[in-house]
Amino acid sequence: MGLLSKIFGARPFGSKSTLDTLGVEELRVMEIKLNRKIDALHDEIRGLDTEIAALFERSKSIASQSEKTSLARKIKTVSQKKEMKISAQAQLDKELRGVSNLLILKENEADLKAAGVWERLKQLSPDDLETYLSAKSLEAEDRNDLITDVINMTSIAMQTGVEHEDDLEEILTAMDAVRSEGLDPEEAARKIEEKELE
Repeated sequence: MGLLSKIFGARPFGSKSTLDTLGVEELRVMEIKLNRKIDALHDEIRGLDTEIAALFERSKSIASQSEKTSLARKIKTVSQKKEMKISAQAQLDKELRGVSNLLILKENEADLKAAGVWERLKQLSPDDLETYLSAKSLEAEDRNDLITDVINMTSIAMQTGVEHEDDLEEILTAMDAVRSEGLDPEEAARKIEEKELE
C-alpha cells in the first residue's frame, strides 16, 4: 500500500475521502517530515560507511583465520544493513517526489479544474496517482505543460531491487589487501560496495 492509499484508503478519489480534502498545508507538513526522515537516513548511511571502514582497519591486526572470517561476517552484516537503509531512502525519495508533485497539483487546482482535468484525477485510484506522481518531476513545468502531462497520465510500475546475497570471498580478499598490501580501509569499503552494486 502506497503513501496516498494510506491517506485516502483503497477507493478512488471520487468517493468519500477525496483529493479535495487534502490541504496545501497538510502536504507541506508531509513534505517536511519526509525530508527529515531522508536526512536521518543519510546520516545513518554515513555512520555505516565509517563503521565498515573501521572494520577493515581492524582487519590489519587479525592473526587467525577464524577471527578474519568473523570480521568478514561483521562487515557483510553492516554492508547489508547499509543496503537496507539505502533501499528505504530510495522509497522515501519516491514518496517525497509524489507528495511534492501532489502539492504542485493542489497549488494549481484552479487551473486543473478549469481545464477539466481535476475530475479525471479524482477518478484515479490512490496507487495509480502515486505511481504517476512519484515518477514525474512537475516543479519545473509551467501550467500548460503540467495540464498536458496530467491529461496524458499513464500508470508506471514502481520497482524496487532485491539484493542477492554475496559470499564472503570478496570481503576476505579485500581484508587481505588491507592487511598485506596496505590498501586504504575506506578504499576497500568502496570496492566492496561497487561489487555489491554490480
